[in-house]
Amino acid sequence: MKRVRFEYKFTLIYISLGFLWIFFSDKLVESLFNDTHYITQFQTYKGMFYVASTAILFFYYLKLHITRLRKAKIKAEESDHLKSAFLQNISHELRTPMNGIIGFSGLLKENNLTQDQKNEYLKIIIQSSERLLELVNQMLDISLLETGNIQLHPQKVNLADILQEVYELWKPKVKQGINFSFTNDLNDDDNNIITDEYKLKQVLNNLIGNAVKFTEKGHIHFGCHLNGNEIEFIVEDTGIGIAKEHQHEIFKRFRKAENGSSQFYNGAGIGLAICKGNLELLKGKILVESNSGVGSVFRFTIPHHPAFSSEIKLIEKIPELKSMNGLVVLVAEDEILNFRYIEELLADTGVILLHAANGLEAVDICRKREDINLVLMDIKMPVMNGFEATRLIKEIRPELPVIAQTAYITGDEKYRSQSIGFSDFLSKPFLKEDLLHSIELQIKKLKKKGKSP
Repeated sequence: MKRVRFEYKFTLIYISLGFLWIFFSDKLVESLFNDTHYITQFQTYKGMFYVASTAILFFYYLKLHITRLRKAKIKAEESDHLKSAFLQNISHELRTPMNGIIGFSGLLKENNLTQDQKNEYLKIIIQSSERLLELVNQMLDISLLETGNIQLHPQKVNLADILQEVYELWKPKVKQGINFSFTNDLNDDDNNIITDEYKLKQVLNNLIGNAVKFTEKGHIHFGCHLNGNEIEFIVEDTGIGIAKEHQHEIFKRFRKAENGSSQFYNGAGIGLAICKGNLELLKGKILVESNSGVGSVFRFTIPHHPAFSSEIKLIEKIPELKSMNGLVVLVAEDEILNFRYIEELLADTGVILLHAANGLEAVDICRKREDINLVLMDIKMPVMNGFEATRLIKEIRPELPVIAQTAYITGDEKYRSQSIGFSDFLSKPFLKEDLLHSIELQIKKLKKKGKSP
């Protein structure tokens, strides 16, 4: 139903009330008085009453509407300000790593470079690419959180392993002279819990990443302990701190509180908003204690859902294969550049590569060739997508490993892939070690089943 505009609604109400008042009040006057003088006097009072009552009614109604308009105006102005600030900030965040990638890629063409210079340029290109990828992932995450198109995927995890993994990830990135440490006050049984590992890691990595970025000296410490029915995590640093007046804003998207520092810190201002969104999904909460120039302490909690130790299956370290010689791998990929990249990654492994430009072609090749040992399946392809192609391939050869690989990653993509029948999941861009690890895992599974390639 089409919504009636305010001005029409207002006029209709006014006319309706006026007609009703005139009709019923006149009937009342006629029934009470016969004298013209009294009727005239009553009509005067009746009119004054109508004016006063409708004035009060419409004042209240108009006030509500105008208050909404004023709030909407303030919100729109704030949104416009944030949009301008965001566009300036995101422009910097995009152009800076792109400048590093394009600039140093061009410098690599020079013929008089030493090997050390080449290695340094490549290092800058890789770091800039990782920074750009992190920005893209953050934008996708905040979009999914705001639209509600994200779900929890609880699984059995070991917190001791997660803390150690996060520590090893950030240790090389901490500035020299800063004491970087972590503690785990949970016992072995309490370490085994059921939660969404990806979202928990994302919260920890965002908070520790901020601590590393804003801390020039002193220490950075993180850890966890059991607090009743909750597990409380802490991330503490001696960085620039956050002014009191900014602390209620920092968990909103695109807000950055850099304490009025003249130094510009990279970041799109959405990391803490992602933390808050993830913790709300996990039924947890996050708080901050900070003082300008002293440092910050972030505390967040998640429910403690214990898992029995015997139920936790530790992932065995897969030994590196000395050779994959003779392994037949079908790559279903519509982008030829992506296929060439995979071809280069596997160039020295002895793998025999086949190429399918779409899902339908991949199904046909699997139907005709029984010597295929493994499939690398892109998700988004013309003619037939990777989900449908994998479903058909599994009908033909249920035991054939199919590894999903896609640039269209969302929080639920991996889990949907597993339900379709994919053996593993690679999100683009992936590195050589990621691809080899995934292939080696599938080969090991085939060997256990007595179906060695």
